[in-house]
Amino acid sequence: MKKLIVALFSVMALFMFMGTGAFAAESTNDEVLHKIEETNVKIEEEIQSAQEKGDELLAKLSLETAKLDAMLEVARQDGKSDAELAELEKEVKTKKVELTSKYNEELDKLIGDLIEKTNKMTADMIEEAAKSGIKAECSWVYVQIADRWVWVDPIQIIGP
Repeated sequence: MKKLIVALFSVMALFMFMGTGAFAAESTNDEVLHKIEETNVKIEEEIQSAQEKGDELLAKLSLETAKLDAMLEVARQDGKSDAELAELEKEVKTKKVELTSKYNEELDKLIGDLIEKTNKMTADMIEEAAKSGIKAECSWVYVQIADRWVWVDPIQIIGP
């Protein structure tokens, strides 16, 4: 009888130790999977924020160039001389080039910051997932920021 009780307790103890490890591993994987999901949500938020800022930059550029065009049209309607119109057209063209250059610089910075930030988020999360035995990789998506299209890299799980 004693042998039966000892054997029963031994088997129970064995299952308890094995079960705890399995649940711990599953719990760790669940945590990592949840972190991956959270990271993808944060990446999407970053993309949306960049899109809003890019749209604001483009709207500002459009408004300023429309104002310049309107100023030129008013000058034409006011009967300005050809020489005055030519000078004003030259000024408008120069100002548009300056505005476009500034817009491009600001948009380049916005996109560069987005890509740098999302690449780091993705790389860090893929590394953390790998430590837990989860295989993940970049899952590139093509998104529009203002008048440009760029590749951004959320995370995709490819296996345990």
